[in-house]
Order: sequence, then structure tokens, then C-alpha cells
Amino acid sequence: MRADRLLGILLALEKKKKVTAGELAREFEVSVRTIYRDIEALSEFPIYAERGPEGGFSLMEGYRLRNLPLSRKEVAALTLMGSVAGEKLGLIEGKAFNQAFQKLLSHFPGEYRAQAGRFSELVLIDLEPWQPEPEVPGTAETINRALNESRVLEFAYRRRSRPPEEKEVEPYGLCYRGKFWYLVGFCRERKDFRLYRTDRISDLAMTRRSFARKADFDLRKFWNEELPRQYRTRGVLARIAFDPAIAPEIKKAPWACGELEELPDGRLEVRFRTFDRERLAGFVLGFGDRAELLEPEDVRTRIRETLRSALKKY
Repeated sequence: MRADRLLGILLALEKKKKVTAGELAREFEVSVRTIYRDIEALSEFPIYAERGPEGGFSLMEGYRLRNLPLSRKEVAALTLMGSVAGEKLGLIEGKAFNQAFQKLLSHFPGEYRAQAGRFSELVLIDLEPWQPEPEVPGTAETINRALNESRVLEFAYRRRSRPPEEKEVEPYGLCYRGKFWYLVGFCRERKDFRLYRTDRISDLAMTRRSFARKADFDLRKFWNEELPRQYRTRGVLARIAFDPAIAPEIKKAPWACGELEELPDGRLEVRFRTFDRERLAGFVLGFGDRAELLEPEDVRTRIRETLRSALKKY
């Protein structure tokens, strides 16, 4: 966007004594002619142009852009934001965050700039358990545009082994949980709000059709209250029995949508509802012989088949 580039040019001029049009063109990935037009658009700022081999653009000596009135805690929050919401969750590409952070950094109060730099170098927040970082969903840009413009989305959606289904959805939000990004949207066919895992979406297109957002919809309330309520009443019931040796650790887990019960043989049973049988099977297998899936029976069958197949390799 041009507004972002204009601000970026001002920050580059403030940071360096002199910058050439070629350097700015390479940094912002535009033509030199575009940079000249941008400089002309910034005519209200005291920018000097020098011709010749040693020429370039510079701000009037002593001129400074206004600092942002931020507290120390606010500086720390902005610094750490990139590790969590950006690079680790995959919503913001590292390059995009670094550019945005540099713009903010130049406007921090002088005594806080060094603190912000130290924070970014010394503090790292990684939410994932020793696995590759999630990639930015390939659908993120289109979904964000549709969210901002309140446009209807059309796409093919794949559920496990079923063939893809054509969907027409009004987008209401984008949420991250458990290594996956989810689109929260109103399904026009089912007349209800649904979740769509972004890695299962294909042939995504933003239509020209707009829609009026439901005024009473609250994304956080839907995610934190309505969704757990749906999981308690819909989906397939899963029952897992954990060995006594790991029962204390299982009790500490956040089973927000489940129930716990100690069995007569000392094992701990966890009951909850789920829509994802494939993920349920992988979850139980991850505990080896320390967990047994009691139901549903079709997932027990899938686990047995997986174990038989694994035995053939050993």
C-alpha cells in the first residue's frame, strides 16, 4: 500500500543522513520513477534533494518525526507481540513484522529504544512443542480481505476422507488453536456458524457479494463460550482410560470440554466430544500403552489397524 511506503520513506530518511532513489526503490520493491512520485507526494515535509553522483534525499537537519507516547510496559508488549501473534503463530510473516517493528521503534521515546532492542534479542516465546513453526495459511490474505470488506467467500472444503464440498460462507473471524488456523463463518447452506480449518480449504475465491454482519455476533464469546457448548452437545463421544502412572499429569491438562472419572481399576477416564476422529486416533496413539480408547468403536478399529501395520515394520 502506498501509505505504508510513504511512511517507510520518511522513516528511512530519518534513520539515515542521505538515501538515494535507487536505494529506496530496492528497499520498497518499486521503480525509481515511483520513488520520485512518492517524494513529490511528501512535499509538506522538509525533504532536500541533491543531484549528482553523491546526491540523494535527506531530511532537514534537526527535523524529527513525533515520538509515540508509550510506557515501558507498552513497549515490552509491542516488542513481544511479534514472537507470539506473528512469527510463532504464522499470521504475520517475519519480514512484514520486522518492517512494522522498525517503524514503531523509530517512534519510541528515546530512553525506551534500547530496552525494546534488548527485549527482542533476549526474550523468545515459542508456543509449539518442538515442531516446525506453522506457516502463514495460503488463504490468509484472501480471508483477511473478505473480513475487512464483508464479502462472501466461496471455496471447496475437505473433511478427512470425504470428497470436497462446495461452500458459500460469510466470514466473521480467523482464530488459531492447536497448530491450526480456523475460519469462523456463517454457512449460507446450513444457516449457522461453522469452523473451517484453513489447511482444508481449496479453490478459495472472494466474491463481489457483500453481506451485513450480524450485530450481536461476538467472536471471543463464540470461541470461548458457544464453541465449547457445541462440543459438549454435538460430535462423537470419546472415552479414554489413562494409566494411574500418568493420571496426575492428565488431571492438570485443560479439559475445558470434558469430564474426568477415576475407574475402579485405578485408571482415569476422560470423556469429551470431538468432530475429528483422525486427530483423536493420533492423540491416543501418542500415549503408547499408557492410554486406551474405550469408544467410539470405529476409531478403536482404526487404532488397531495402525498398530498392526506398524508391527509389520518391526
